[in-house]
Amino acid sequence: MQRNKHIMIDLGTDNNKIKWALKDKQEFIDIIETVSRGARECRGLVIASKDYSTKYRY
Repeated sequence: MQRNKHIMIDLGTDNNKIKWALKDKQEFIDIIETVSRGARECRGLVIASKDYSTKYRY
C-alpha cells in the first residue's frame, strides 16, 4: 500500500481541478465518495460519475 500520494479525479475537463461552485451538498458528497473508493483501491486516477465538460463553460 502506498501512502502520501495525490489522487486525481477526471472530471471531463482539461484539468483535474474544480474551479466552479457546486450546486448542492449531494454533488460534493458524490465526488468525495468517488475519491474515497479510488483510495481504497489504491488508484491514482479516478473518474467522476458525472461529466462536467459541457455543463460549466466559461
